[in-house]
Amino acid sequence: MSSPDRHINFKLMRDRVLAGQDRSGKNFWRSLDELADSPEFNELVQREFPSQADELNSPVERRTFLKVMGASLALAGLSGCVYQPPEMIVPYVKQPEEIVPGKALYFATAMTLNGVAIGLLARSNEGRPTKIEGNPDHPGSLGATDVFAQAALLGMYDPDRSQMITYRAESSRWDKFIGEMRAALDAQKDKQGDGIRFLTQTVTSPALAHQMIGILTEYPKAKWYQYDPANRDNVNQAFSAPVNIVYKFDQADRVVSLDCDFLANVGRNIRYSRDFMRRRRVEFGKEEPNRLYVIESNSTMTGAKAEHRWAMKPSEVEGFARALAKGLGVDGGSTTYAGRAAEIAAV
Repeated sequence: MSSPDRHINFKLMRDRVLAGQDRSGKNFWRSLDELADSPEFNELVQREFPSQADELNSPVERRTFLKVMGASLALAGLSGCVYQPPEMIVPYVKQPEEIVPGKALYFATAMTLNGVAIGLLARSNEGRPTKIEGNPDHPGSLGATDVFAQAALLGMYDPDRSQMITYRAESSRWDKFIGEMRAALDAQKDKQGDGIRFLTQTVTSPALAHQMIGILTEYPKAKWYQYDPANRDNVNQAFSAPVNIVYKFDQADRVVSLDCDFLANVGRNIRYSRDFMRRRRVEFGKEEPNRLYVIESNSTMTGAKAEHRWAMKPSEVEGFARALAKGLGVDGGSTTYAGRAAEIAAV
């Protein structure tokens, strides 16, 4: 930047611009100081960017730049051509009847996110899953997927994925695990499983839940704990019971999100996105779309879709919720943040 007391010779700069028009091609400059080429500017460049100061005085032509970049790309390509060890492809001893080389197979499957199942269709080529799509017949996905489902496919080919059973950071075998578990369970029969504890993530699979209930029936004093790092304790505390809340966004004209990224980061986000956008479309017989109000402490996809978004500290969200409840006529509300809450309550 130029200092106020520094004199710039505009006549000299004009003469240089006119002289540059006689050259072939365009002459670019990044500031008036660079165009003036004053001693003060050269001194500043030498002091601020000593390794790049010569580039201003010796610009690289386009042809030279392409040559250098082409050579760099060629060297990078050669360095990536590392000799790979030979791998033998072993044919099937008995090829499965349903597998035809070159023809894909499709399977209906599901994955869970925060304890909620998402219906998927997996494409398999020669026994290897290669593509994930949503199952249009499943109410949780309606034929769509999200980043978590696509990442699950990549995770199957992750080289850091666990390949074997470990016991106290040491590799073990499956048959050894089965033997030690059976011995431990037999030792607990007389105690009715008083020393057995099971720790799992949230389980919503009926088959797995039935198996766990069978184990607890056989060992009535055993305990089963379900835990997720990103859990739903706030919902369970609000209703004083472990519940699953299902929102009907396709029936809501006004949606208020209190620090909840329901369009991208909850278990039913795929279905919620479909329902929310269905209500948002202006179709025949519908005059206006729904409205979204978001109060959040961080930038989210839901906040980016909102007509009205207010940034708020996490510690202030509860007070805002109480003020909104009071504006809607709910007992026990608060007058804090009454101004913002009244804007939502009025519509």
